[in-house]
Amino acid sequence: MIRTACLAVATLLVAGCASSPSGKRALAPIDYSVVCQQLETSGKATGALRWFHVSAERRAAYEQVFRQATDRVAAQARSRPKGSWAVVADLDETLLDNSKAECADQVQGVDVHDPDRWTQWVLSEQADALPGAAAFVTAVRGLGGKVIVVSNREEGPHRAATLANLAKVGIVIDVLLLAKDRSDFDKNSRFRLIEEVGVAAAKLPALQVLAYVGDNIKDFPYLSQVDIGDPAQFGARYFLLPNPVYGSWQRLPMR
Repeated sequence: MIRTACLAVATLLVAGCASSPSGKRALAPIDYSVVCQQLETSGKATGALRWFHVSAERRAAYEQVFRQATDRVAAQARSRPKGSWAVVADLDETLLDNSKAECADQVQGVDVHDPDRWTQWVLSEQADALPGAAAFVTAVRGLGGKVIVVSNREEGPHRAATLANLAKVGIVIDVLLLAKDRSDFDKNSRFRLIEEVGVAAAKLPALQVLAYVGDNIKDFPYLSQVDIGDPAQFGARYFLLPNPVYGSWQRLPMR
């Protein structure tokens, strides 16, 4: 039965996209869980994607980092008034697991950065919570902190589905700061908003950020592939999760 279903989904995927009467691409529907099963049984899953999707090491690493971040934040929160501080987290591959979408892209052999397929995935609201993510967010809010998510998902097409997906997996946040459009990838202006100006839409003043959590070096203020700043910040204020599947590192030349 599973094999039959996988073949059916594969047929849909291979059919790809067609033009709708409105001129926009109409993408074939995808059952993401079935596609991942197909990729697994085919033996064609890449090492990085397979590691991220199924490994015990990933689960352990996420639980470890989130526990360390919780302990560090708890120690600092004791001396601060509730509501005066925040934790900033990335979304994709930090709180939400998008590896099912990666499976679908690999089955069809398409560009993983295709914006229409990415939007299709976001609107499906099928991302799972990553290990430890929900407990971390709950702990921060219980300590009196605000959880602010800074993501490069897009403000217009992605907001409602993103919040619905988070709610489905038991993650309740205070603020979601998204990219204005597909070119707004620099998060530093949003980081400055949180720490220096305040988020007017959420009626929040400038807040002290006790911790940043992310899976990409650019999820941390002013850091990059060529400058990781003070390494002592990692494990103290910056908490980095593993992501061998994609990231800004992909544009680096091999040494």
